Amino acid sequence: MATRTSSAIWDGNLKEGHTIAKVNLEMIGGGPKITSIDLDCEGEVPEIDDAKFKELAEQTKKTCPVSVALAGTEIKLNARLKG
Repeated sequence: MATRTSSAIWDGNLKEGHTIAKVNLEMIGGGPKITSIDLDCEGEVPEIDDAKFKELAEQTKKTCPVSVALAGTEIKLNARLKG
């Protein structure tokens, strides 16, 4: 799963970006269940500060179709500007 990095969200300024998702599985009730997802997002976006980047990344996480579908699963986000 990756957060969207669409030009609409980043105002067309995204120079480079990537997200790594670590899905945590636990055996619950005799079968594997997704218990949480850790997102590690890094991007290079000229003309914004780290706080704005984190705000935009959080907004993107909340509206991502996969995040919405997994609303019952804890999704943690670590977002930072590259560099």
